[in-house]
Amino acid sequence: MPKAFPVPCPSSFPASSPASFPEPLSDGYLSVGDGHRLYFAEYGCGDGPAAVVLHGGPGSSCHAGMLDWFDLSRQRVVLFDQRGAGRSLPAALLTHNRTSDLIGDIERLREHLQITRWMVVGGSWGAALGVLYAGRHPARLSALLLRGVFLTSPREMTWFFQSLQALAPEAWAELTSGWRRAQKDNVLQFLTALLQNGTVEQQRDAATQWRRYENAVMQAMTGAPASPGSVEADPAAVAKYMVQSHYLSQGCFTSERELFRAARNAATVPAILIHGTGDWICPPENAWRLRRFMPQAELRWIDGGTHTPADTAIKAALTQAIRDLG
Repeated sequence: MPKAFPVPCPSSFPASSPASFPEPLSDGYLSVGDGHRLYFAEYGCGDGPAAVVLHGGPGSSCHAGMLDWFDLSRQRVVLFDQRGAGRSLPAALLTHNRTSDLIGDIERLREHLQITRWMVVGGSWGAALGVLYAGRHPARLSALLLRGVFLTSPREMTWFFQSLQALAPEAWAELTSGWRRAQKDNVLQFLTALLQNGTVEQQRDAATQWRRYENAVMQAMTGAPASPGSVEADPAAVAKYMVQSHYLSQGCFTSERELFRAARNAATVPAILIHGTGDWICPPENAWRLRRFMPQAELRWIDGGTHTPADTAIKAALTQAIRDLG
């Protein structure tokens, strides 16, 4: 397993990454116990200030676009896929896969890479995870940057799977087409049952339905045209939604109260919260509510900004915030 090693900052390194991942400084798998192995990779400047990115989902993975937020000519950026997600192994392993496990994994990775302190950058589910990690290990953070705050509450689960039909009626109608009334009244629970206990075909169909719903909501929110190509779920998508249903159906194994307590514990960590006023996925009130427990944090509203970091305004805000914190 490769160890961390310092790589001097190159005299000329592109300030933004291409569409695909550039060559990493180092990468590999970190065994974290219970049969889980995390994929990680380091980019940029090996002896520069370090940052780690916590991806969303749960069950998603890191992507090359995350590197665009950083100045790779001077910063050391760590990307990794959480338990059961992305390139981490085994895919969709749900045993010993809870929020407390992920918090421990972040700290194990920091120690493995011999990083004293790092900036933690998290979006959506990654924002919730970032707050919890900061509350547990505040001395290990140089700064905290949160985008599209998610608080893991029953209120938010109801909003996304039930109430959002008011803004995206066609998407919700397609998602629940042919379902019985009880199933329509409990969308997350029904999808979870299919993904956790269904046949291979039922799992694939549930993942496809969930993916189509997400895509349709994102298109309605951003005004973007429909993406070309098939949205049929492949094995990677099935694994993603298996992990996501595992977490969301259990309130992400945490609570708003625990998040707010962690935010208070991280009161010494410089922090910026970024939230779009047009975010349909994580309601803007989330950022305002969390900010009440983080007196040191600056809340930056992005007028008309949505949930995706691909949003031009959100991406620019992330880049500026990292520059301001780093």
